Amino acid sequence: MNDSSAKNVAVPKVTVDWYRSTPWWRLLSHSVSISWRASHLALCAAALLVTQALVGISGILFAPEEHSATISWLAPENRTPAMLPWSVDPSRWIEGFENRNQEVQQPTTSTRLQWFYHSPDSFLNIWRRYTSYPFHAFDGITLRKSAYFLWNTLSIIILWSLVGGILARRSVQELGMHITSPWPSTLGLVVSRWRSIIWSVLMPLSLVGLLCLLPLLLGWISRIPWIGQSVSLALMLPVALMALGVGWVVAIPLLGFSLSTVSIVTEKQADAFDGMSRASAYVFQRPTTLFLAVIVAEWLGHFGGSIVSIVLNTGYNLIFQAFSLGSSHPLGFMGSWLDGCFQGIVPLLVTAFGFSFFWTASTAIYLVLRRDVDRAEFDLVDMGSSVLPKPLPKISQAPEPATKVEPATEPPKSQTGE
Repeated sequence: MNDSSAKNVAVPKVTVDWYRSTPWWRLLSHSVSISWRASHLALCAAALLVTQALVGISGILFAPEEHSATISWLAPENRTPAMLPWSVDPSRWIEGFENRNQEVQQPTTSTRLQWFYHSPDSFLNIWRRYTSYPFHAFDGITLRKSAYFLWNTLSIIILWSLVGGILARRSVQELGMHITSPWPSTLGLVVSRWRSIIWSVLMPLSLVGLLCLLPLLLGWISRIPWIGQSVSLALMLPVALMALGVGWVVAIPLLGFSLSTVSIVTEKQADAFDGMSRASAYVFQRPTTLFLAVIVAEWLGHFGGSIVSIVLNTGYNLIFQAFSLGSSHPLGFMGSWLDGCFQGIVPLLVTAFGFSFFWTASTAIYLVLRRDVDRAEFDLVDMGSSVLPKPLPKISQAPEPATKVEPATEPPKSQTGE
C-alpha cells in the first residue's frame, strides 16, 4: 500500500569533469598530435625559410669574415639522427642514437637507399637554438659583428614571436577548451598583441643593457693614467655583486620567453609586463614541476619526431623510386636548379616539426604551471573580442510641443420665466 504522505524527492545528479581532473602529462602527450598537422608544419617551414633569407641579408650587409650568411638550424650536420626501423639486423634500430654526433649522410643515387636518416631536434635543442644564438655576439665584439648579430637576433625575435604566438594561440584553445581556433581570429588576436610579445623579450634585455652601462663607464675610467685602474677596480667591487641580479634578469627571457608568449595570447588583456611577470613567477616558483614537464616534453618530442621522420621519408622515397622508374635520372639529380628544392623538402618539414612541437609543448607546460601556481583551470582562456559591441539604443526625437487646448465653456443656462 502506497503511503500518500511520501513525497517524490529528486536526487541531484552528480557529474565529474574528467578533463579538469586529467593528469598534467596528458596535455603534453596531446601536443604531439597538434604539432604534426600539415598547417602547423607548413607555417614553421615557411618561417624557417624566411629566417634563412633574413640571415642571408644580414650576411651580405654585415657578416664578418669568419661567419657565413647561413643559419645552422637547417645545416645537415646539426640534425638529430633518427632510429632506423624495419631492419634485418636488430642492432641497427639504435644506430641513429649512437651516431648522433656524426655527420649525416645524404641519400645517393645508388640502389641502396637510406630511408630514415634524421629526425627533428628535441624540445631542449630547439630552446638552445633560440637562446644561444645571441651569445655568439659576445665572442670578440666588433662593430660589424655586433651589427650582424643584432640584426639576426631582432629578426628571430620579431618573426618567431608572431609564429610562436599563432601556434600557442591555436594550441591553448585546443588543449584547454577542446576547440579549434579559426585562423582569421587567431591571426587577428596575435597581431593585436604582437608588440607585447616582442617587448616581453626585449624589456628584460634592455634592462640588462642599462645595467651594463655602469661597468662600461668604469672600463673607460680605467684608461686614465696613473689612478684610473685603481679607482675603477675599487668601484667594480660593489658592481661585481650585481652579477646575481643581472643573471636573474637575463634568465627571465632565456628561460621564460616561450611561457611569456603563451601568457600574452592566453590571458585576458595581457601585455608585455603581465607575460614577463607570469613567466618569471612560474619558472622560479615551480622549478621542479617545470623540470619534470621539460623531461616529458623532451622524450615525447623525440618520439613524435621519429614518427614524422619515418612518415615523411617513406612517402618521399616511394615517390622518389616511382619517378626514377620512369626517368633516366633520379629525382633531385636532374642537373636543374630545382634539385636542391627536392632534396630539402624532407629535411625542412622534419625540422619544422621540432619548432612546432616546441611551441605546442610550451603551451601545455604553461597551462600546467598556471594551474599549479594560480589554481586556474585549463579551460580558462581569453576568447577575445570576437563579438561586436551592441550599439546604443536610438533616442527618439523630441516630441513636438502640444497645442494649447482652450477649456470648453459651459453653455449658458436657460432662463426660465418667473
